[in-house]
Amino acid sequence: MEIWQQIFSQKIGQMKPGDRWTLKVDSNLQSNDLDPGWKQFLQQHAFARFQCSQCWHTWHSVQVNVLFHMHLDRKQRQGQVKMKIFRQECKKCLVPKLELPEFSQENVERVLENLMLKIRGKCYREAINPHDLCKIIVEAQTMGPHDSSHCEACQLGICCMKYEAQASASTFIRPASLLPRIFPAQEEWSEAETGSSRDWGSNCDWRRCCCYSTTAIFLVIFLAVLIFVLLYFKTK
Repeated sequence: MEIWQQIFSQKIGQMKPGDRWTLKVDSNLQSNDLDPGWKQFLQQHAFARFQCSQCWHTWHSVQVNVLFHMHLDRKQRQGQVKMKIFRQECKKCLVPKLELPEFSQENVERVLENLMLKIRGKCYREAINPHDLCKIIVEAQTMGPHDSSHCEACQLGICCMKYEAQASASTFIRPASLLPRIFPAQEEWSEAETGSSRDWGSNCDWRRCCCYSTTAIFLVIFLAVLIFVLLYFKTK
């Protein structure tokens, strides 16, 4: 947890140096159960490594969920973030225990960078482009489909795989030469957060149409000149 707090303090200090923010773990945090004034961000499809504390079996997962609740007191210029990392069980033990995952520093930074974007959008009401969300790097092979029976988030109805058809093993198995892979951070964005992103998209469409129209006009002119030159020399 120390690495999460260190990176969080560094990032929030660079983003909002005038405000004081804290990050702490809350194992009782529940999805969509928010106190007044609090906002939520659920990072799905994070990649992490697990190790059983009983048989020492290790495994990797691309279905790790991290839940954040955040609140900003604008008058005091103080913010709080509570987080919960959902656990998984070992499939080899008869009486398995829920184990916390181990994240690489790079993926911790990516998850927290996404949290920074959500704080800007939800707490400071800044216009955020959803395409700016960092992608999560898959650093090792994962064997087989997601096992919802051993996933804490699935049992609580949070993991998106709970409601989807189980993917085949080929979905997760890739040759080692293709690693690392990247997965997009999946999170819905409200209109208040996206701001002018739709306008930006419409402007791009307008410019694209103008570009196509100009190209077509030059092409027609070029063909007309070419035909005129051919007819001129043919008559001579």
